[in-house]
Amino acid sequence: RRVHGLLEQMLRSFSNKQHLLLIGNQGVGKNKLADRMLQLLRCEREYMQLHRDTTVGTLTLAPTLRDGTIVWEDSALVRACKFGRVLVVDEADKAPMEVTCILKALVEDGDLALANGCNLVRRKSGNGNAIEIHPDFRLIVLAN
Repeated sequence: RRVHGLLEQMLRSFSNKQHLLLIGNQGVGKNKLADRMLQLLRCEREYMQLHRDTTVGTLTLAPTLRDGTIVWEDSALVRACKFGRVLVVDEADKAPMEVTCILKALVEDGDLALANGCNLVRRKSGNGNAIEIHPDFRLIVLAN
């Protein structure tokens, strides 16, 4: 019953276009709860696990091995913003303060400068280097 109540609250907040923050002890099922909600809503998701070595750069770029060469591609955060997916950020409490401040600023201000000179913005205003954040983008942050 308690899980259903939590899920119902999450669904209500999510349907009101709110980002979610789930805080709880390790192993209580925050990931499973988020995954179940996204499954019920048939939402596409991206996943990013933070740790003490996460940097502002790794929030926006991800190294990928292609044909024996490392190529830098958009991170899960950038893909979620571009394509209107939900980004599940796990272990947010493990990340350095500057990383969590960047995520907070993105959610509150709707703006994030990328390493390639582009900006993720809530509303495009004629800037050629701006990438508009999809209106369906949502963040689910998990922390202990």
